[in-house]
Amino acid sequence: MRLEETFYPFLSSLKTVDTFSPSLIRFQAEVDTLNLLKSRRSIRIYQDIPVPQDLILQILEAGRWAPTGANLQPWHFIVVKDPETRKRIGEVARFFFIKSPHVEKAPVLLVLGFDTRKGKYGRYDVTLAGGNMMTMAQSLGLGTCWIGAFDARRVKEILEIPEHIEVIALLTLGYPGEKPETPPRVELEKIVHWESWSNVRRRSFGDGMIRSGPFSLIKKFLKKRAKAPNNRHPIAEKPR
Repeated sequence: MRLEETFYPFLSSLKTVDTFSPSLIRFQAEVDTLNLLKSRRSIRIYQDIPVPQDLILQILEAGRWAPTGANLQPWHFIVVKDPETRKRIGEVARFFFIKSPHVEKAPVLLVLGFDTRKGKYGRYDVTLAGGNMMTMAQSLGLGTCWIGAFDARRVKEILEIPEHIEVIALLTLGYPGEKPETPPRVELEKIVHWESWSNVRRRSFGDGMIRSGPFSLIKKFLKKRAKAPNNRHPIAEKPR
């Protein structure tokens, strides 16, 4: 499957239409692209199904075509499939006291870094490349999760990454084993400023964090624990 057909599946159907307007194609492209972006979720549970090599290559290709300052293209992508290596990296990937078990469980782990010899702004290029990869993965029916909390020094040691390469993020990849709810988003009128900065009502830092992000794992754990039958307190039970 070609990249353009992957991002714009409606094009194939339009080939069967005798006449269509350019405005119709543009409208359909805008709708499909926005829906694709809105449908992406951070996936932390994956099915135990290998990801085909050709799909991995398409995702890497999408990253390669990300915007890059001065076309320096400083990025480097390491594909990790070996379970033992993923386990070792998973041991050093945590958000404070919260571990990221999906680093080990996901069938594929992408390690994103950049060559510091090409300037200090490479981290922005790598971030843009990662966004392309996540969007491409979503279009292929695959799930991803961006992980920025990890011991970069240990990751470099495990993967034998040279000193001049800075690791920016880990990206888990695989077929989703969960369907997360839609995360909250701040309304446009609260974050967009026209022409200059104006008074905009802001939400608090923690608003919505429990529903999404690493803290959502705590909520899931407590919910699962509450449902466990052996966690019922004997005092709370009615006398027989």
